[in-house]
Amino acid sequence: MSDGRRRMTALAAVIAFAFAALVTRLWFLQVLAAEEYQERATGNAVRLIPDPAPRGRILDRNGEPVVDNRRTIMITIDRDELRDEEEVLDRLADLLDTSTIELGEQLHDPDYLPYQPVPVFEGAPEAAAIYIAEHPDDFPGVEFEEVGVRRYVRGLLAPHLLGYLGEISPDELLDPSFTDVRPGQLVGRGGVEQQYEQFLRGTDGVIKQEVNAQGEVRGILGAEEPVPGNDLVLSIDADIQELTQETLEDAVSQARVSVVDEETGTYVKASAGAVVVLDPNDGHVLAMASHPSFDPRRFADGLTQREFDVLRRPSSNFPLSNRAIAGQYPAGSTFKPFVAAAAMKAGYARSEGFYPCPSEFIVPGDTSGTVFHNWEDVDRGGISFADALIRSCDTVFYNWGLKFWIERGPRGDLMQHHLRRWGFGDLSGIDVPGEASGRVPDASWKQDINAAYPNLFPEPTWLPGDNINMSIGQGDLLVTPLQLAVGYGALANGGTLYRPQVALRVQRPDGTPVRRFEGEQIGRVPLRRPQLAAIMNALRGVVSSPAGTATGAFAGFPLSSISVAGKTGTAEVHGKQPHSWFAAIAPADDPQFVVVAVIEEGGHGSQVAAPIVRRVLEGLLHLEPGAFQISEQVTD
Repeated sequence: MSDGRRRMTALAAVIAFAFAALVTRLWFLQVLAAEEYQERATGNAVRLIPDPAPRGRILDRNGEPVVDNRRTIMITIDRDELRDEEEVLDRLADLLDTSTIELGEQLHDPDYLPYQPVPVFEGAPEAAAIYIAEHPDDFPGVEFEEVGVRRYVRGLLAPHLLGYLGEISPDELLDPSFTDVRPGQLVGRGGVEQQYEQFLRGTDGVIKQEVNAQGEVRGILGAEEPVPGNDLVLSIDADIQELTQETLEDAVSQARVSVVDEETGTYVKASAGAVVVLDPNDGHVLAMASHPSFDPRRFADGLTQREFDVLRRPSSNFPLSNRAIAGQYPAGSTFKPFVAAAAMKAGYARSEGFYPCPSEFIVPGDTSGTVFHNWEDVDRGGISFADALIRSCDTVFYNWGLKFWIERGPRGDLMQHHLRRWGFGDLSGIDVPGEASGRVPDASWKQDINAAYPNLFPEPTWLPGDNINMSIGQGDLLVTPLQLAVGYGALANGGTLYRPQVALRVQRPDGTPVRRFEGEQIGRVPLRRPQLAAIMNALRGVVSSPAGTATGAFAGFPLSSISVAGKTGTAEVHGKQPHSWFAAIAPADDPQFVVVAVIEEGGHGSQVAAPIVRRVLEGLLHLEPGAFQISEQVTD
């Protein structure tokens, strides 16, 4: 065979081998690997677009909606389709009466996926949406859609309890509890919106789009419908909540122009306050108000960082703070029932006993010249246990406080031990974020605070005066209005401490129950029922006895048919005007409600806080609430 023929034969063999390899490869791709490559091709041609789920509603205990959802027009921009960005944003800003810079900041939010339409403006007018639809060439990539946002049915009702919505943070996206939340989504911030996020947040649906290699949508392949969030039913009564807030606002306004501070001779500042209404038989919150407040609708409409910073400034007096659970104050004389209980438990006081009530008290053997004064400059002689509370005699309690101090050696900090059994100095566990623990100071605390802040707390030793001051709710003691309400609840129900609860139940949109929240017992107070009854009987006299410190505030109230037990308090604060306190239980013979009010720098407890509580009780007891009036009675 010639060399030429051999070369042709070899070339033919190579060609035949290559052809066979090509055929084999085609057979492999079309037959053996067909399914795999078909799946790859399909995957590359399908785009999954989230379909947001409606958030669950929030209802009051009677089923009345407090928060639901409203439809609004959201403007979005698809960055893949956007051309001439600056020009388009300028047109859009003019149409929406906003700034190009703000639209640009929203458009380039890094949390959104490249192919995901980015929301840049919420609440667009319908006319603007129609104009965009009619001029697609002027707005490439710009679309609009109707979305659901929070609607506050009763306006400013209970914003601190409800909370608001805010965009999820990068840190939260790493939290396992937010695994189904996308960047840019809104989640609960504060109140029950945050506490019950897992129930209120629904499950988003998915829209499956078919796209070509250029990312252009060719059609809809299918969809998974979103699952709406569950509804949350609260324990609050919307009408009582509204009355409570309205009364608190009226009290602050009137106090500023009618209550005179005895020290300065000027009107009181009445700068802030809070009211708590509890059911003492299960711990459910019926109303809770805090002043100053805020408008949750501003968050729903979109709040700028600057506007949010204003709400957190000290000059604005921290309107976002829920003072009912986070405000920490000396309790003044509203604390005396619990000190009396501790004194009874320790054997220093008896319900049938009599005790001296001089105008001044000096620690025996003290050479410092320190004098502890009663709130009234009168020597009442020997008074009964009940009268010590009815008249709010400080010097009776000074004597009990000193006895606790004297016996600290063999008995330890017994007064503090008993007070903590009532829940003071600890979190109550309410189902609303942001609760403060208050403080029941003792010798150990004083040593620690001295070591940490020697200039502010130069004395490390627990002195007799520390116990004496705490015996009337002063000194370094701090309580929250909620803690005081929980304590009075235990007085009312015979000694059971309940965890305060805002949620009643979670239910599906059709009303099917998902979860119920029953009252939870968290402890028993260290006192027998007859002793509790003696304290309750004395607190009735605070309101009904001629010598009672709250008789003026309850003048004209139908006490003969609806008995009320209560206690005034005027808490002194260094460098400030006194805080006004009042706590009440009603009806006293069959307790259904506990109401506690505090007004920062509001004067005497009888003047401002007691009239607040009276007006709220009138609403709770189905009496016709009259116009709010400051009491002219000036007592502790």
